[in-house]
Amino acid sequence: MDRTTLTDLCQCPRSGEALQLTPDGLISASGHTYSVRNGVASFLQDLSGEQAAAKQFYDEFGWAPDAEGEFQETKAFVDTRTVSAEHARACMRRLGERYFSGGGKYILDAGCGPLVDEEVVAFGDRFERFICTDLSTRALNTAREKLGDRGIYLKCDITNMPIQDGVVDAITCNHVIYQLPLEMQAAAFRELWRVLKPGGVAVVVFWWNDAKLPWRLERLARMLPMRGPGQPEIHTPLPDLPHNTRSRSWFESKDWPFAYSYDIYNAVPQLFLRNYIPDDWRGRLFLSGLRALQTALPRYCGKHGLMPAIVFKKDSDGGGRVSVADKVLTSGALSFVEPFAGVAAAL
Repeated sequence: MDRTTLTDLCQCPRSGEALQLTPDGLISASGHTYSVRNGVASFLQDLSGEQAAAKQFYDEFGWAPDAEGEFQETKAFVDTRTVSAEHARACMRRLGERYFSGGGKYILDAGCGPLVDEEVVAFGDRFERFICTDLSTRALNTAREKLGDRGIYLKCDITNMPIQDGVVDAITCNHVIYQLPLEMQAAAFRELWRVLKPGGVAVVVFWWNDAKLPWRLERLARMLPMRGPGQPEIHTPLPDLPHNTRSRSWFESKDWPFAYSYDIYNAVPQLFLRNYIPDDWRGRLFLSGLRALQTALPRYCGKHGLMPAIVFKKDSDGGGRVSVADKVLTSGALSFVEPFAGVAAAL
């Protein structure tokens, strides 16, 4: 990581002042100093409560590899069977192709972890630099091993990032904000908006706790002659990890500084895959059909599926704007489509 990149990109997260790189680290005019070690700049202040618990989980357990190199978090929460893994990769790849193909100077992965998904790493292929932010030192060190000098590594809080206003061309943020305390989640969305460049796009994979589409799909799956292996046995209790999901009505009730639209990452949870999807042609066929539904009706699936992709774009004048089509689709003015989508999900 070169000196010019850090000072051009970053600002003091406490004062908003410019930073200078000295032998002691990055320093602001007010005297706030931030260390830079092994290519990782650390801006993280003392954490407490659920944020501290999340950091401890990932540093001590989640991003610790086992003897085969698989992360403990992946083993605990992700269905890594072939068919399920293909589905997850295809879902993430679709988002990249749809929103990040335009490229630019900076793409930010907010809450990057150790860059587990190669599809997310590939988002950066059309960008000059890949900014990685995370609470976990272990995660950032692993990310640096993968990206090398193409990456910029910032240890920081997603609600108070050390990045200047309006400099990031694109943002991907996956399964991060719902791990924050409830009272901090809106601030995280606003912080992503702050650093987004005019003309830029942000895609946030979130989690609805009142999603109806998974229930419809489960009803369908129960009628089919196929089953998955079920949940694996857990012999050792897992460390606590915050999981503070929200309803769609909560999100839509907020007075956001941006206009948004819905897309979909994945309509169903890992539990659904483990319970109903066999690792053979039947599972592959079912999930291919699900992806076809998600591709054909992304906004419907984003509103009613489990893991939406919330998309917001900043106009060239720094504001947010919704197209006529997006206004219609997000306002529900095309609600006559939804019964047909529901039928498609239940047949």
